[in-house]
Amino acid sequence: MNKTLSLTKVLLKNGSGNAGKNAKKFSLSNPWVVGGLVALGLIPIFGFIAAFVSMLYEGLAPIGQEGFIPALGLTLTSAVVFIFGVFYVINVFFFSKDIEHLLPLPLKSTEILSAKFIVTLIYEYLTALFILAPILVIFGVKSGAGMVYYLYSLVIFLTLPIIPLLLAAIISMLIMRFTNIAKNKDRYRMIGGSVTVILVLGMNALFQRVTRQSMDPDAVQDLLLQGNNTIIDTLSTLFPHTKLGTLALIESGMLQGLLYLLGFLAASAVAYVVFMLLGKAFYFGSVIGISEASSRRKALSGEQMDRQTRQNSVVTSFLLKEMRILIRTPAYFTNCVLLSFLWPVILFFPFVVQPESLEFITGLAASIDLNQHGGIVLAIAFAVLLFISGINMAAGTSISREGSIFFVNKYLPVPAFQIMLAKVMSGVILSAVSMVLMLAAIYFVMVFPLTYIGLMFLLSIPAMFFGSLVSIIIDVHFPKLNWDTEQKAVKQNFNPMFSMLACIFCAALIIAATVLLSLSWIQVFFSLLIIFGIASLLLLRLIRNKADIWFQRIEE
Repeated sequence: MNKTLSLTKVLLKNGSGNAGKNAKKFSLSNPWVVGGLVALGLIPIFGFIAAFVSMLYEGLAPIGQEGFIPALGLTLTSAVVFIFGVFYVINVFFFSKDIEHLLPLPLKSTEILSAKFIVTLIYEYLTALFILAPILVIFGVKSGAGMVYYLYSLVIFLTLPIIPLLLAAIISMLIMRFTNIAKNKDRYRMIGGSVTVILVLGMNALFQRVTRQSMDPDAVQDLLLQGNNTIIDTLSTLFPHTKLGTLALIESGMLQGLLYLLGFLAASAVAYVVFMLLGKAFYFGSVIGISEASSRRKALSGEQMDRQTRQNSVVTSFLLKEMRILIRTPAYFTNCVLLSFLWPVILFFPFVVQPESLEFITGLAASIDLNQHGGIVLAIAFAVLLFISGINMAAGTSISREGSIFFVNKYLPVPAFQIMLAKVMSGVILSAVSMVLMLAAIYFVMVFPLTYIGLMFLLSIPAMFFGSLVSIIIDVHFPKLNWDTEQKAVKQNFNPMFSMLACIFCAALIIAATVLLSLSWIQVFFSLLIIFGIASLLLLRLIRNKADIWFQRIEE
């Protein structure tokens, strides 16, 4: 156990970049600064969740269905942990090359697996804190629960992510195990990671379909009228262990609550034992020789040689280099490239696989009077596009991905502005993929008029540039260059999160201004186009004037 905890500390410390004794007092590398900024940014969201839970409790308590609230919180958190757990597991367990250094050490396989699992679990606690914590606290306050309830809530909060994360880990291990037999292991690991993500999305859609079928309107009405929290059974279909956790919270003042809590912990323990058995059987066979790579020898003709050695502009050359690295490096491909294709799927796939939901959203879109509500429609669409651009990690980690060889950029006879411009364009290109897929989904799923799709497309241009420019400016000021594996440069880098929060803040202001001022679609369109177009040009000019200075300050 001591070795497991020691190894966990080492893995976390290695992933913290510059954090530690030498970290600046105010720096995005300082975990206290990061935690404070994140907490400050989450206060409005926590307030919204608290208001929603309070309103929901007032409506459900009179009919004896207040247990729906913790059941919903536990189920929703488990689903989100399961989906995001796939990305965490693939990066921590497979795309992190520290396993090569761990295998020769006098460590048991269970100790390595446990340490990596704990590291992944700690990341998931941030997700659970975002969703589950306010729900449990507000439910306890509204129901007048005692100290035992809050003690049970803490135990359940700490153990709830275990089962969905273990399920994500088992699925990932089974798929990635068979990608290690190919010659080009990096390519097949990227394929394996992509298949894992797609499989998880498919399973999520299947679970939603089953849950939807089980929640027939008449049956739900009967359950609501019965009282006694009978609707909990329906919500726990997706993750059965959440029923035990919900009942433990509801019955926290009785002996039954303790029994339910023990059952919840026992289920987590059994799942952990199964994970260990499968891990010893499949995990280590998939990571042995992880750094080995194959090369393809091919004779080139004179024409092919001329074509491949053709001179390009500086920006084009650096852009091609960026795109090749993003596509060929498994950790970068999964976190930067693959997500660009998945965002539209994540948002619209649940509606496509459920005919009732698809009919509802199509009918809702048809009922919108675009002449009257066109302004808010464009504002919401621009907010979504801005959010997708801000969350794209290509530009937001482009400086950090240089790592310890960043100093080479200082000695190249190339202006720093052109290097940064190429990195910005890599983010714009990947954001454009998401934008096109998103607009296509809006057109075919929601059946919006082609005119509005064209307006959204025009608005997406300043949104893409603004998000990528903000992202790279943050990354160039607070680069994470001290990493030993590629996944740490992207997954343990807080810079993309801050660019996302900046874009969310701008998106919230846009929607609020549109609603409060009752702006028409013409006013919204030209205002956004002009404001964010000018803002992007100003940011671009700022980079042109300051890029050389910013580059020289790095590593000084």
